[in-house]
Amino acid sequence: MKVKSVKLGFLIALFLLLTACSSSDASGSEANLSFSHFWPSHHIVQTDVIEKLQTTLDEESDGNMKLEIYPTGQLGAPDEQYNLAVDGTADISLSVHGYTPGIYPLTSVSDLPFISTSSEDGSKIMQTLYDEFPEIQAEHDDVHPLWLFTGEPNQILSASKPVKSLKDLKGLKVRSPSTQMNAALEALGAVPVSMPVNDIYESLNKGVIDAAMAGVSTINDMKLYEVVDYITITNISSSSMFTVMNKDSYASLSDDNKEILNKFATTGAVETGKALDAGGQAGLDKAKEEGIEIIELSDDEIARWTDVVNPVIKSWIKEMEDKGLPGQAIYDRAKELGSN
Repeated sequence: MKVKSVKLGFLIALFLLLTACSSSDASGSEANLSFSHFWPSHHIVQTDVIEKLQTTLDEESDGNMKLEIYPTGQLGAPDEQYNLAVDGTADISLSVHGYTPGIYPLTSVSDLPFISTSSEDGSKIMQTLYDEFPEIQAEHDDVHPLWLFTGEPNQILSASKPVKSLKDLKGLKVRSPSTQMNAALEALGAVPVSMPVNDIYESLNKGVIDAAMAGVSTINDMKLYEVVDYITITNISSSSMFTVMNKDSYASLSDDNKEILNKFATTGAVETGKALDAGGQAGLDKAKEEGIEIIELSDDEIARWTDVVNPVIKSWIKEMEDKGLPGQAIYDRAKELGSN
């Protein structure tokens, strides 16, 4: 009995020692995190933002926090990325709010016409709106948001027909990135076709669509220079996007590791916006190199487009207000931020 008691005491002591060691590790814990997104691995957001995050986490945690990146939708399609973070298939995911419409009604304000003229400005607006409006925060309750941002301003990339005025859009089948742009394109006389950015190349190549509303970086990133002949600069909208984390994954991080991640996240919106704008400039440079015609709309023409899509904006505000959501306040704040 005495031997058994000694053995039992030894096992209890060993268990307590291991538990203490485990608690010690948890305070400076090793975390292996997965980051999923739909862009190719050479996309500027991966190389300039996500890989920078990877390096920052590793270096500032003394190797205790590792990030494994899964680009090109390896873990799920573009419209599945948000749920990957919700259910923990990925610890962190990045994608477009508009790929799963109806879940984030207020966040879709950035998709309304003529809010911003660059990704950096749009990203600052989107992040500020999230910080200021609890109703937008509530739309992301099932994840831990790291930062919100917007894609590049959408331009019109045409396969064969130049778009120089409203009449040139009439009847064209145009890829739309969001529900709001569906309504705007219809008001402008086009036929909207919803699809992820990854499907634009084949759809233009096969004539499924005549043009695409997308950022100019896609000329490079998606090799659209092979199927696009004209680019019309409109800055008509910017798709709202997210970088979000599984709640349990975030909660499991040590305080030190949370601090490192949070510090990076505070500048994530601006850094992602800057990267996307740089990608857009590279896309424009490539377009010129390939002989793609760049069409700049006159101020008078932009004013005509603005008048035509104003009912879309009013309809969005009314829809939000009818749901008891502060649509007018959020739109007004977005426009105020955009004018600064």
